[in-house]
Amino acid sequence: IVVLADGRIQQIGRPIDLYRAPVNRFVAGFIGTPPMNFVEGVFQERNGQAFFVAGGMSVRASRKKLANAPATEQVTLGVRPEDLRLDSSQDATAQALSPGEVVKGRVLLVERLGGTSHVHFDLEGSANRMMASAGNDRLPEVGETIMVRVPPERVHFFGSDGKTISS
Repeated sequence: IVVLADGRIQQIGRPIDLYRAPVNRFVAGFIGTPPMNFVEGVFQERNGQAFFVAGGMSVRASRKKLANAPATEQVTLGVRPEDLRLDSSQDATAQALSPGEVVKGRVLLVERLGGTSHVHFDLEGSANRMMASAGNDRLPEVGETIMVRVPPERVHFFGSDGKTISS
């Protein structure tokens, strides 16, 4: 397929390739239902490790990606709802065991869709909102505080120009 924006080709390829490896934020947001989550932030280096930081969110990033974007540049993290995992543990233990992979949020809405559900939540300490796709085993209630795993290998980063920051 060909993805166009304002009459210009953004990316050409098989749908699965565009889905897994979008060349820019436009393609990432265009391909896929539900749409990709986007959060604005910056890269920071702490104790020799690279992190994406935004409000109450801190997610590990590869050092290669950090090298390809200035620390002061605004970047966008993109992650698909199905790649986020609701963590059943509601205490700080999960965050301590997986620093840079777990974020805390408050549930705003739960859409029950049959076999799956969409859990909408805001990130603690910020105005950022995200959505996770989940099974129906144990769904949180509106207002509940949840821990959400953000697998570093499944996130995408986009520079201020919208282009993918490649590793």
